[in-house]
Amino acid sequence: MKIATLLTSKKLLAISISAALTLPVIAQDTQNAAEEVEKVQVTGSYIKRSSADEAEPVQVLDFNYIQSTGATTVAELIGKLAISSGAENQADSFSQASTQGTGNVNLRGLGLSSTLVLINGRRQTLSGAITNDGSVFVDSSHIPIEAIEQVEVLKEGAASTYGSDAIAGVVNFILRKDFEGFEVSAGISKAADSSQKDTDFGFLWGAELGNTFVTVSGHYLDRTPLTIADRPELGDVALSSLGNTFLLLDNAEVADGPYAGSYGAFESVPDPTCLDNDLGVLIPQAYGSRCGFNFGPLYNLVNTETRLQLYSNVNHYFDNGNELTFDMSWSSNEVKDNPQSPSYPDLTFPYIGPSDSGNPFGVGVVWLGRPLGAGFEPALAPRENDTFRTSVNLVGELDNGWSWDTALTYSKNTYTQYQQDQLKSRLVAALAGEGGPNNDELFSPFDRSSLSQSVIDDFTHMTVSEKTTDLLVVDAVVSGDLYELAAGTIGFAAGIQARNESFKVDTDDVFEIKFDEQGNPIPVDLIFLQGLSKVDVDRSSFAMFAESVIPVSENVEVKTAVRYEKLENDSSFDPKIAVRWQVSDEFILRASASTAFREASLSQKNASSAVITSITDYNDDGSAKSSAFVGVIATGNDNLKPEESENYNVGMIFKPTDNLDFKLDFWRVDYTNMITVENAQGKLIDDPNGADIIRTDAGFLQSVKVNYFNSSSVSVNGFDIESTWAISDQFNLILNASHFNSYELTKDNGEVVEAAGSFNIDNFARSMPETKGSLNLNWIGDSQRASLNVNYVSSYDTGVDVSALPDESTTVDAFTTVDAQYSTTLNVTQDGEAVVTLGIKNLLDELPPRAYTAVGSLSYDPKQHNPLGRVLYAKVKYVF
Repeated sequence: MKIATLLTSKKLLAISISAALTLPVIAQDTQNAAEEVEKVQVTGSYIKRSSADEAEPVQVLDFNYIQSTGATTVAELIGKLAISSGAENQADSFSQASTQGTGNVNLRGLGLSSTLVLINGRRQTLSGAITNDGSVFVDSSHIPIEAIEQVEVLKEGAASTYGSDAIAGVVNFILRKDFEGFEVSAGISKAADSSQKDTDFGFLWGAELGNTFVTVSGHYLDRTPLTIADRPELGDVALSSLGNTFLLLDNAEVADGPYAGSYGAFESVPDPTCLDNDLGVLIPQAYGSRCGFNFGPLYNLVNTETRLQLYSNVNHYFDNGNELTFDMSWSSNEVKDNPQSPSYPDLTFPYIGPSDSGNPFGVGVVWLGRPLGAGFEPALAPRENDTFRTSVNLVGELDNGWSWDTALTYSKNTYTQYQQDQLKSRLVAALAGEGGPNNDELFSPFDRSSLSQSVIDDFTHMTVSEKTTDLLVVDAVVSGDLYELAAGTIGFAAGIQARNESFKVDTDDVFEIKFDEQGNPIPVDLIFLQGLSKVDVDRSSFAMFAESVIPVSENVEVKTAVRYEKLENDSSFDPKIAVRWQVSDEFILRASASTAFREASLSQKNASSAVITSITDYNDDGSAKSSAFVGVIATGNDNLKPEESENYNVGMIFKPTDNLDFKLDFWRVDYTNMITVENAQGKLIDDPNGADIIRTDAGFLQSVKVNYFNSSSVSVNGFDIESTWAISDQFNLILNASHFNSYELTKDNGEVVEAAGSFNIDNFARSMPETKGSLNLNWIGDSQRASLNVNYVSSYDTGVDVSALPDESTTVDAFTTVDAQYSTTLNVTQDGEAVVTLGIKNLLDELPPRAYTAVGSLSYDPKQHNPLGRVLYAKVKYVF
């Protein structure tokens, strides 16, 4: 039972009820304070409070801090967040090919799906993009960074307040409103030793029209690429053993020509022109050698992108005190290039007969290669990411002083993915001399110099898939002062929420996964990509919740909250209790305990999809073969149960002076029924010849079937540190750090492992450094300001056996970067001023630490590190 070790749900509910029913007995009259203190609402509560330090840990990234980072996207800002670990905010076609052009958050490293992302305190639809491990997330790239007033990060579970998904915590992007004036900005940032650059333009306009305030903001980003060829050390093992090789099935003698020689049965014979191109490489085998393909230099570390974001806000204040807010936002992000291999390898590993396709060996061979390799132009795989959001919010106050708040919010995302591959049937026809538009042309893999463009066009196909999500939410909340006690007033809030969400997948006929009468997937007519199933599903949920803040004494405050959520096929009841004790003027203790849950996503329950992942196969003696990219086919599971967690936090706040504070919080999350997908590499290691390991008749690895499942448990604990020191009127210093003490998870095979401090290559967790932190020093003058930011990521272990690779290490070294910024305000005209900002990111030009995990992968970790090196930037903002 949830949180059974602390409180039963019934006990906690009784506390809330007793607060409402029995406390009037001890209520006493108190005089009103001589000076009324402004109350504000913070993320994690519907009750406005006067205390700045609440019972729950909330980190605030204010406008000045956001500006000091020099970030041009929300993803870049999130990368600085100590509590976020393992997000997918860098281009990586090898392990996160389906999330290009998006942004996300991963609080506590508990998974992208376990962080609830809000915009102005309201829910946002999930992205149509889905990660390789099946995670879903809210796309933060929709938000224009100019429009952000501040970001509030609740660093613990909050299902009792917000419902599903708030297991690791909540990130609330609060956007600007009631702005008056006009700001226009232009900026450029450039990697110091390459041509990669970001050019961005933004504006913010606002006006007061009587009782109405209108705010409009926009941002445009043009990004140029950074290729692995520009940073070869970051992709120097991104190669495939499947370039162009022939496995002979019998002894052969070739008298003359490029293949002249004597060969034995089961010898690997490479294309004799393999080394004619810089991307060709010979890979020794037990018998013979293979012609491999060094595809790394063709791929990007940063893609060519454009991002356009628009946001508008209208606030109208009625004479009776009611307030109407209307928000609307739209974004269109496009990944323009995203280069791939000219063609992928043919994972059907076709047999070519003794006299077929110009076979010079006179014996049957198995072709281990790709139609187009070294010497051909890379294929492009663009992405389109479009999001729309609108929200109407009406708030007011009753005669008794209670507030009411209602909202209707709708959001929609469409993620379109283009990916080129070759048609299996047309390639087979070309190998038989029946290729091309007239079915009369031959493709001979033994001599690709004769390959015609008409044959290439005939067997090449651009797959198109479109994933669409939308979300409609209705909220209604009432809040106010319930009873007056000797120690203060009981605050109370209650509300309801109704949600409807949908998920639709559409794709072209070739790429669609169809099923036979027994429900088994029918292989698609492609040599490499594994396809996608069409889906069109929706569901609804309804929730009721209540919250109270009870001043037990002058120095002790208790918050209780409960939420009941009715899902279509399940339900969840989640309580929370939090205590704040003002021990002295300088010292505060706080503690909280709660439960949380996350419903399986519609894609995890209904969709069948396949991704391409680098997998290391193994020989019968246990020795590793060369890594290769193969299909990993994930099947939806309609029987998935909601994830559940128990969340605990114990912390202290120490304020020795008005200018200095320290916050230390110890936290723990016990996660059960965690939804994940089986790890393909781990599954193959456990049973190389299992039923879900798909091989050709010749034994070559073709694909791995994986399933979504509820894993047994994950138990995570650690601590966070925050400190702010106002050194003087002009200087302040801010420290934020997060550390994992332990991250125990249960693997697919039932084995319990420690994931903290590991790359986690053989389980469902992401790479997880034990410690992340940042130190921010600011100087603020009358018309000038400067900042120095230090960002730190600790070392971690890959877990890969590199005993045969003396130049490689199992350790990914710690990574420290320093960012510096200076800005000055210039009075240009009587009514206008210009703010000029100059900055350097990664001042010391530190390249990301090497991370060797397998041949065929990047040589750094894009989920933790940035590949750009030193970046210079300048920005001019003109304020009217």
